[in-house]
Amino acid sequence: MIRLFLLTFFLFFSCNLFATEEIQRIDAIVDDIEKLRHSYEKQLFDLKEKNIVLEHENSVYKKKITHLKNQIKELNKQLKRQKKSPKTKVIVKEKIKKIVIRQPLCEDENKFPTLKLKKSTQAIVKKSKKVEIIHFKASAFRLREDANIYAGIRSLKTIGKWEKGTSFTSNVRTQTRVKITGYFVNKVWKKADKEMWVERSRIQKR
Repeated sequence: MIRLFLLTFFLFFSCNLFATEEIQRIDAIVDDIEKLRHSYEKQLFDLKEKNIVLEHENSVYKKKITHLKNQIKELNKQLKRQKKSPKTKVIVKEKIKKIVIRQPLCEDENKFPTLKLKKSTQAIVKKSKKVEIIHFKASAFRLREDANIYAGIRSLKTIGKWEKGTSFTSNVRTQTRVKITGYFVNKVWKKADKEMWVERSRIQKR
C-alpha cells in the first residue's frame, strides 16, 4: 500500500511540475509575441510619421517651384517691355511713313520693284547746266526701234545698243532723253548699276 501511495504521489507531483513548466514556457512565448507586436506597431507608426513629413516637404518644394516659375514669367514680360522701347516705336512709325507705292506693269509681265516717288505726283522741273531735269511718276517703257544707250544726259558716248522691244523703267527725263533706272532680264527687273540714257524719240510707254 505504501508503495502504491508513493508511486501515485510521485506521478501527481511529476504531472504538476511538468504542467507548471509548460505553462511558464507558454507564458514566455506569449510575452515574446506581445513584444514583437509592439515592435511592429511602433515601426508602422514611425513609417507613417516619415510619410507625413515627406509629403509636407514635397508640398513645400512644389510651392517654391511654382513661385520661381511665376518669377521667371514676370522677368520675361519685363524683358519684352524693355525691348519695345519708345525709340523703337518711333523708328517703326518712320518706316511705315516711307512705304513706297508699287506701280503694276502689264498683266503678262512681272512687276518691277518699287521706286520712291516725290512728295508731289506732278512733275518737278530743275535746271542744271541749262538742261531741264524732270522727275515724274515711275513708269515702264519699251523701245519702239533699235536705240543707242548713252553714258550721260548730254554725253555722245555710247555704252551699248538695245534692240527694239527691250523694256526698262524710269522716273527721270530731259527734253530729249530718258534715264534708264532699271531693265528687265527674262521678265525679271534689275536695277541699273550705272548711268544710262536713251533718246525719247525711240521709246514708248508700256
